[in-house]
Amino acid sequence: DELCYLFEEASYLFKHLKITDYLEVVIEQVEQLTYKQQFLDQYLKGAERLSTSELDAVLLLAGEEVSFVIETITRQLTLQFKTQEPRLNHAEKYLLDNANLNHCKQSNNPVFNQLFDVLEEFQDLGMTKWVFRLYRKSDENMPLFRRSRCNIIPNLYHKIDFSLSIPDLLSWISSSDSISNSLMAVEAFETRYLYNENVMSNTLSISHIDGKKFCDVIKRRRWCELLPSSMDDISLSSSPVRFRSLGLTSEGAQSTNPSPYINIPCVEFCSELFSLLSQDARLRFYFKNPLNENCSLSGKCGFILKTVPSNGGLRQLELCTKKEDYCNESIHFHEDVRAEDMHVYFLQEYMMDSKYLYPLSWLDFLHSTNNSGTKDKYISNERFHRGSRFCVLYKACKESS
Repeated sequence: DELCYLFEEASYLFKHLKITDYLEVVIEQVEQLTYKQQFLDQYLKGAERLSTSELDAVLLLAGEEVSFVIETITRQLTLQFKTQEPRLNHAEKYLLDNANLNHCKQSNNPVFNQLFDVLEEFQDLGMTKWVFRLYRKSDENMPLFRRSRCNIIPNLYHKIDFSLSIPDLLSWISSSDSISNSLMAVEAFETRYLYNENVMSNTLSISHIDGKKFCDVIKRRRWCELLPSSMDDISLSSSPVRFRSLGLTSEGAQSTNPSPYINIPCVEFCSELFSLLSQDARLRFYFKNPLNENCSLSGKCGFILKTVPSNGGLRQLELCTKKEDYCNESIHFHEDVRAEDMHVYFLQEYMMDSKYLYPLSWLDFLHSTNNSGTKDKYISNERFHRGSRFCVLYKACKESS
């Protein structure tokens, strides 16, 4: 019990002050014991109370003996099936998503097999896709634990070849490692259109894509998660095509599956997109993560993105995670919100409820400092309505079926 208390204290310092020294000392103490498995069993009882930082500390403690964590989760799930309606809580899912299952499979294959024997029972609960992805991930040689987190928004300023024809671009999208979801794929076509219109005076939009081929690429890349219904009526600047028409939302795909994404608009409006990305700025977002539904803290749940200097012409966007970032703010931050689950785009809103996506993922040529001529041509005709704002497409922790 005393060691559990010390680990709790060390995890608290790790979570709130990012101090790892004390945590490493406690881990060294536990490592010297012969009952690490029992310690993890005890600490993970009621694991849903733990934050992601505390769960990271658990994986840090487990180290090469990650099978101890897997065995504990498997035992708890097995017990649930015997005594009550089974439920995979957010902590168990987080640990399984971030544990090195490949190492577990190699070092303790019986425990690995027992886990998936139990998870198979959850298929009737609409978790088939998640279990399948988890099994596929077990073939990847992941790090044994996550030591740190990156707070830079990952989808900004990627590079694309605007000279590609539409068929060649579609082929590139089908294999590129730079693209992480269907929205980035759509943005690639949209940015190509805007670049050719403004810089090359050539106008071929996404409406020229063979819709069936585009959907085939989406399925092949396993970008099957549908976008939220709030994006149904968003159009593209290059054509009247809406996300509903592309079959990327629940309504468009005629699917009853809920989207794992949440669309979060910025509190402040912005009519000077490129000016904002060139100076110090803060963007506020109200957002209550499903993991924090019962939050009783004062103010609103949410997060702040700030512009930070980079080597390029435009600034990066960074998620504010430090306590001092939220002083004198009406927003408070929860550790469970992560930049890696965010995709930032710009939404132009006009009268009569007209909404247009302005893509930010493929602006490497604007981010480059030695491309001023192209930059001037690209942004010279861009004027944004005062109702425009940044938006975050956030992949919530709870998986859809």
